[in-house]
Amino acid sequence: MRWSFFLILAIGITFADHVSAIPEQEYASSHARKVLPFLSSGERFTFRSADRLTKLQGIRFLHPGAKGLIVVVNGSTESLLKYGELFYDLYHHGYSVISYDHRGQGLSPHLVRTNSQIAQIDNFDLYAADLNALVQQVILPGNHEKLYLLAHSMGGGVALDYLERYSSPFQAVVLSAPMLRINTAPYPELLAHLVVKLFCIMGLGDHYSIGMHDHDPKEPFEGNKITSSKERWEAIQHVWQIHPEAVLGGPSNDWVDQAMNRTPIIRKHLSKIDSRILILQAGKDQLVMNPDQERASTQIPRARLMTFSDSKHEILTERDPIRDRALGKILEFFNN
Repeated sequence: MRWSFFLILAIGITFADHVSAIPEQEYASSHARKVLPFLSSGERFTFRSADRLTKLQGIRFLHPGAKGLIVVVNGSTESLLKYGELFYDLYHHGYSVISYDHRGQGLSPHLVRTNSQIAQIDNFDLYAADLNALVQQVILPGNHEKLYLLAHSMGGGVALDYLERYSSPFQAVVLSAPMLRINTAPYPELLAHLVVKLFCIMGLGDHYSIGMHDHDPKEPFEGNKITSSKERWEAIQHVWQIHPEAVLGGPSNDWVDQAMNRTPIIRKHLSKIDSRILILQAGKDQLVMNPDQERASTQIPRARLMTFSDSKHEILTERDPIRDRALGKILEFFNN
C-alpha cells in the first residue's frame, strides 16, 4: 500500500486552504481527478457483523499526523462509495477517517435474493449492534487518541440508538439530518404503518414499499429530494454507474416496518445520552421529520441544533454555500 500513501500525500500538497477542496465550478473534472483516486487509495477491510452471520465492508484513510479519527456512518440505501468527497475533505483537514456499509446495502452483502436493489432488514436493532461491532473490532484496537462520530440520516438514527445502548468512546458526535421519524406524506403515519404491516403479514415484507422501485439511472435532477447541487447530484449518479453492485433502489416493507417500530423507542430514550452532540437540520427536508430533531436537541442534555434553511436532505452534498458552512461547523465542533 506504499503507493497509496504517496498518492494521498501528493493530493494533500495541492489541497487549497479552504473548508471544501472541490467547488462546484468545474466539479466533474475535479471530482474525477481528485476524489475518485483518493477514494481508490483507501484501505478496504471487512469486519464481522454483530450476529456473526456476515462480513461488512469498510474503508479507512489513516492520516500520518491525525488530529483524531472520524467514523462516518451513512444513510439508508447509501454506500461509502458515495462519500468520497467528504472523506477527502476530512482527511485533508488532518483527520483519519473510517467508514463502512450497513448490512443489506452498498458493498456489504445485500439481503433480498430476488432483487439485490431492495434495501432489507429483519431487525433494526442490528444496525446499532453492527456499529458497536465496528467499534470493538476495528476502532478501539487502533488506539486512536481522539474519536469522533459523524452520521447522516438513517445513520443518525443508528448513531443515537448506539449511544443509548452501548458504552461510547466518541468525544463528540455530529448528526446530519438524523432520521428520528420517517416522513410518510402524503399518507398519515399511522395509516402508512398499518398498510406496511399488512403487506408484511401477506408475505410481501421483502418487496418494495409503496412508491419505491429500482434505481433509475436516467432519473432527472429536477424534483429530486436530496440536493439542490446539480454538480454533486451528477457525481453521485456517476458513482452508481461505475459501481452497479452497490446500487439500491429503495427500502422494503420490512425495512419501513422495522424503522417505524424502532424510531419511537430511540426517541423515548434520548435523555440517556451523555455525548456532546451537534444536530444539523435541513430546512427543506422531505424525507425525515424536522420537529423530532428539534425535540431531540432539547432532550439530549449536551446537544444543540443548527438549521440550514435552504438545504434539502443531504446537507453535505448540497451547494457550496450550504456545504461549506456545514463542513466548517463540523470541523469547529470536533476541534473544540
